Amino acid sequence: MGREQTGGGMRPVVTKLMMPVARTGQVVRERLTALLDDALTRPLTLVTAPAGFGKTTLAGTWAHGLAAPTAWISLEPEDDVPGRLLEYTLAALRGAGVTAAEAARDLLESGGQSPTVLAVLTTLINDLATVRSPIVLVVDDFHVITQPEILDATAFLVEHCPECLHVVLLCRHEPALPLARWRAGGMLAEIGVNQLRFSAEEAAALLNSVTGSAVDQGSSEALHKRSEGWAAGLQLLGIGLRNGTANSAPSVRYGSGDRYVLDYLADEVLRDQPPELRSFLRLTSVLDTLTPPLCDAVTGRTDSARTIRDLERANLFLTPVDGTGEWYRYHRLFADYLRSELAPDEARDAHRRAAAWNAEHGSPEDTVKHALAGGDTTLAAYTVRKAAEDQVRRGELASLLGWLHRLPEQEIRTHADLAGFKGWLLYLGGHIEQAQSYAALAEASMPAEADAGTWAMLRTFQAYLALTQGDHPRAAHLAGEAIDLLGDSRSFFRAAAMGVLGQARRLTGNRAGAIDVLRAAVRLGEGSGNPLSTLEATGYLAPLLYVQGRLREATVLCEDALAGPAVSGEHLLPMAGLVEVPLGTLRYERDELDTARHHLTEGIARCEQLGTTSYTLLGLRTLARLHVASGAYDEAMRALLIARRQADAAEDHRRARLVMATIAELHLRTGNVTAATQALAEISGEEPSTSDYAQLTSARVLLARHKARRALDLLDGIDARAAREGRDGSIIAIRTVTALARNALGDNAAAREALAQAVALAAPDGYRRTFLDEGAALTPLLRTVRDTAPGFVDDLLARATPAPPKRKPERRRRTARLRTVEGVGVVEALTETQHRILELIATGMSNQQVADKLFITVGTTKWHLNQIFGRLQASNRTEAVARARELRLL
Repeated sequence: MGREQTGGGMRPVVTKLMMPVARTGQVVRERLTALLDDALTRPLTLVTAPAGFGKTTLAGTWAHGLAAPTAWISLEPEDDVPGRLLEYTLAALRGAGVTAAEAARDLLESGGQSPTVLAVLTTLINDLATVRSPIVLVVDDFHVITQPEILDATAFLVEHCPECLHVVLLCRHEPALPLARWRAGGMLAEIGVNQLRFSAEEAAALLNSVTGSAVDQGSSEALHKRSEGWAAGLQLLGIGLRNGTANSAPSVRYGSGDRYVLDYLADEVLRDQPPELRSFLRLTSVLDTLTPPLCDAVTGRTDSARTIRDLERANLFLTPVDGTGEWYRYHRLFADYLRSELAPDEARDAHRRAAAWNAEHGSPEDTVKHALAGGDTTLAAYTVRKAAEDQVRRGELASLLGWLHRLPEQEIRTHADLAGFKGWLLYLGGHIEQAQSYAALAEASMPAEADAGTWAMLRTFQAYLALTQGDHPRAAHLAGEAIDLLGDSRSFFRAAAMGVLGQARRLTGNRAGAIDVLRAAVRLGEGSGNPLSTLEATGYLAPLLYVQGRLREATVLCEDALAGPAVSGEHLLPMAGLVEVPLGTLRYERDELDTARHHLTEGIARCEQLGTTSYTLLGLRTLARLHVASGAYDEAMRALLIARRQADAAEDHRRARLVMATIAELHLRTGNVTAATQALAEISGEEPSTSDYAQLTSARVLLARHKARRALDLLDGIDARAAREGRDGSIIAIRTVTALARNALGDNAAAREALAQAVALAAPDGYRRTFLDEGAALTPLLRTVRDTAPGFVDDLLARATPAPPKRKPERRRRTARLRTVEGVGVVEALTETQHRILELIATGMSNQQVADKLFITVGTTKWHLNQIFGRLQASNRTEAVARARELRLL
């Protein structure tokens, strides 16, 4: 039984949030609960020991005795997915009655991972900072977490932990967290294997509980010595003693990494069980979770319900995982042993029966898993092919790609539709080179008798590829082929092909035609109950309306989509990100920054969960501009560096150029004209961009370099093109920058005329950031055109003079003042991170060493160094260190 599905989204499994139930006769280990109590003054307690040492039991017993709200999470290997631990954390806090976490939970909704995970964590931390009473969060089996994004998010939570929150991590080994730094800082309390070993007195109490009677001191001491204080070993030996077998056992030991005792002790439990019960245990051990009908199918029996009840009463390592007594699971170590006892043919047959049962009961995920484990690749491939389009329609792209990854490559090569689906999903995830190879494979292996739907899917996928490669006419042709093949079909791919056709028409200058076909795609998606294609077409259409000067219409279009096809029950689906990101961009233009931030962070998180990169890149670019508008320059650059890595990895050169143009804009708005020029130079050698945004950024850089005439020549060209295409939204921005260029040339009348035209177009729909983002240089000019739209201009002037930004408290914050030194001039302030990097490079550290020391990437380190060089007017490390010492910054 996997994660419960709700529409296209995933809901946390409730049983993972349940605190372990206290058992009758359970040994209370007061010396350890006292250690846990004492650790509450620190942010984190780490309990580390091999399996079976009683970590979960200890923490559960302690948590049951706490007066504070306690949130509990039990992790499994499949939870090692960015964003999922945060999802469970918020659900667990909510289940524990922590209402202060609601804002963060609402922000996350259907999921997210870094960098948007940091935004949700920040909201959570800020909300919890207002809470005065203590809250405890216990995360069991944290050792399954290996993804760097999740580990970074955990470190962020611990290092910014509000006073009310105490985190307890239960692990089999030390996690990859900055433990040494936390130990040195007094942030960490630890309980290890030596402390968890049962004392002789605790062992006697446990043995008495397991056997149901008093164990004589000699036997207790012998078993304690034999188990070396290992809780699971004591329990197993106690069961053997209860059955009259333990005293005959040879001496065994359980040390670090030594698992031989598990085989022996499990054998002690099973040896005296009836053969039919041992067979039941072995065969059902292939199941992650058990329910009587499934067990009947796997074993060929009809009495599984009674057998499961008997196992539970006998305490044979069987645990219920729901509140109804329908689903159970074995203790993991016990299940490992049972599976090791299965002969290969037994395991294969058991998996095949499990696959058949799951196929009959409509569980494709478990069908594929067991079919592959049982060697039935035919059933696995059939299941994936049968479920593929429905998975796509519901936005379960990541799940479908996971199935395709698990299929043998030969099965993919045998079926053109599977190759096409895999390539298309890889494309959406930014793996362009792999996607192209699967497109070629699908084309080559397509059988002559393939139906129109399979060909249409492939043509739609090939149209996406052509779009990315810049071959817009070919993209339009392929999309048209797909549409013709599908006729009046309600297939997902018909609406998807219309979406690609709309994009291709836009990029070839046929914006009116693009709008027409995208409107038709939206209607088709709505009429066929196809939410993914509806939202994708809406996400393409809204920016088109925006550049046409129809900001209000675009905004309403997105809001209506979020209220309709994007909703499942009370929650937005992951595919809602396809509309939330464009809506966040529109709200940003209207200067509704809080609402824009909400939609952007949620939309980026949902697009990451969905597995598509194009909207993530748009969202990160707009989020960076929003951060700049809020004065958070480091956050802005962090978002853009992530966007650049994603664009480069996806080999999406068109969007990579837009990311670089945004980086140039950020540098320009922080006054670093040299860095802005360098950023644009990185893309100047490529094919000239036809993007208004990239060309406008180039014009702004030329203005900053006092080359107004060259800027005006560039602006005149893009203005003429925008006018021909009727793009009033673009003209607003073009003529605003034109006004600045005319003003710089001393042509005040022409400057006022250009700005008045921009204001007249902008006022009806409320385009604001186009003016506000030009900064203080535009304010005097705005006053001269007030008569064009008095209320609108007054509003812009009021917004152009915001209150000073609030400064967040930081530990050991150090800010360099602007200094004037003879021969050096005025130096812009360095951030705390840049101060620290200066100190480290002054000791001779390499970029990699600095990155490791500060827990940042090498790319981020290089960016900070460039900022340092620009602000200290240095060209290399040596000069930067010398200037810093001259300024007494070191």
